[in-house]
This record gives sequence, C-alpha cells and structure tokens, in this order.
Amino acid sequence: MSTAAPLETVLEVRGLRLNRGHRQVICGVDLEVRRSEMVALMGLSGSGKTTVLRAVAGLEAYGEGSIEVEKVGMVFQFHYLFEHLSALANVWLAPVHVLGVARPDAEARAQSLLDQVGVGHRAQAFPRELSGGEAQRVAIARALAVDPPLLLLDEPTASLDPARQNELGKALRELSGQGRTLLFTSHDDDFVRDYATRVVVLAEGRVVEEGEPRQVLTRPKHEATRQLLQVEPAKRRAKR
Repeated sequence: MSTAAPLETVLEVRGLRLNRGHRQVICGVDLEVRRSEMVALMGLSGSGKTTVLRAVAGLEAYGEGSIEVEKVGMVFQFHYLFEHLSALANVWLAPVHVLGVARPDAEARAQSLLDQVGVGHRAQAFPRELSGGEAQRVAIARALAVDPPLLLLDEPTASLDPARQNELGKALRELSGQGRTLLFTSHDDDFVRDYATRVVVLAEGRVVEEGEPRQVLTRPKHEATRQLLQVEPAKRRAKR
C-alpha cells in the first residue's frame, strides 16, 4: 500500500532566541510549517507571537537560532496600503518596481489577485474608500503579488466583524487549498478552530502546546492555553 509523500517544508525555525535589552522575548522557539498548511500562532499579549512573525519576515534581528525560508509576503494588522494609490496600483507596484515586471502584465496579475480574494470590483477604489475587510483583502493580494511561498498575517481578523471574519476565513482557506502556505497570529479562538489546520500556542516566548485546533482549544493541556481561552472571549464581550 502506498503512502502519500510528506508535504515540503516551507518554513523551519530552530532554537530561535531574541532579546530586547536584557529581556529575552523569544526563548528557543522551534517551528516548522509545511506547504498548504494554515498555522495559527496564539498566546496572550506579550507571549511573543508577533515577534516570531516579524523575525520570520526579517523585520526583527534575532540573537540565536536559525530561520530557513525562501521568500515571504507580509500582511500587517493595519494594512498600511498606500493611501494615494488605488487598490490595483497597490498590488502591481512591487512587481513593477522591485521585480521589473512589465506594467501591463503586472496590472493583469493584480486584477486577477484582487478577483481571487473577492475584491476585484474595488480595483479602482482608494484605501479610504474601502471597508476594513476590503482593505485587508487588498493587502493580501499585494502580499501575493510577488508570489511568496509563505504568507504571514498579523491578527488578520482584529478589525473585522464576525461576518467579515468568516468571509476572510473562506478566502484564506481557498488560498491554502491552492497550495499557498499561511502563518498568522490570532487572539480569536473561534476563527482558529474554524479555519486553521494547526495551532501553536506561545507563552513567555516559548512554544507550550500545539496540534489540531479543535483538540488543543477544546481540551487544552497547558495552563497558558487555558488562560488564553478564558481571557480572550471576555475581551471580545467587553468590546460589544
């Protein structure tokens, strides 16, 4: 009987340590993400999840360990779209000016990516004219424009209402189904349960628990995971 070959490793982090002054923020993190996975990094505020994401993106210098990754696309929590450019121009800008792609080709691909994430009809809109969910999708299309093997997203659902969160989750799931690999931070255990293929929980700069989301978040083994599940729903209720 034949068995399926293991999926290729897109990201491998080994023994990652990162200090800020005399404080060690990341304390020996090991993390492996394979092709088509949709992995959630979870943890209370200050646990180190965003710092890990930024280190993988090359935005944080680390002291020890190794990160092996080919190329990444980064979607920030607050989008950071260029306000003076249309959605379409935000997406074709890097391929033209960084990769040297001919503008007509870059524009055609940009339109295709916007269509793919469900905002093709907003191609000529400026960021100020977009809803939070639309801006998030344009930012995803922009990150995909350079065709990175790994897409990083920092708190992608933070500013979205439940309906928009589900729309985003479905769009990300489609990207994963097409062979894209996603690593994202999240405080939203419901979103992670519904859409992630694996969850990695951090506490005080260490990985303390990981596995299939429904299992980890329904029957947590580590106290940090139990605290996370108590604190975050209370925060969401307080915002309503």
